[in-house]
Amino acid sequence: MKNELKRMLVPMLVIALAVPTLAQPGKGQMKRGMEGGNLLESLDLTEEQESQIKDLRYAKEKKMINLQAKVKSENLDLRKLKRADDPNKKKIYAQIEKVSDARVAVQKARADHQLAMRKILTDEQYKIFSKGLRDREGRKGPREGKSARNKHRCRK
Repeated sequence: MKNELKRMLVPMLVIALAVPTLAQPGKGQMKRGMEGGNLLESLDLTEEQESQIKDLRYAKEKKMINLQAKVKSENLDLRKLKRADDPNKKKIYAQIEKVSDARVAVQKARADHQLAMRKILTDEQYKIFSKGLRDREGRKGPREGKSARNKHRCRK
């Protein structure tokens, strides 16, 4: 009887302890900023600012989907050219330019977004916002481990 009770209680205890952990926000679910809170909440935005930022974020995300897809597509084409039986140096160099142009477009879109945010926020809000961005970038290090992946690819 005691063994049966233990067999039932142990799994229930494990589930009871696991459920609160699963309810916690994971990586990327909550954009953290100042003192562990939401960065935008720390800015004390007006309703108009919140609305403008929501619209701005939507437009940025929509644009970034297309731009990042373009980068991936151009990289894929470059890989195909490099793996050809008889690689053409001119075509490879031209494709490298296309990849570079696509990456530059992503960086410009990010800069445009930051400049647009600057216009929406007051000077004081922008100081807090930019500090939160710097703090967050400092915690991330290189963009999501891409340099580590590239370093691995370069080894022979």
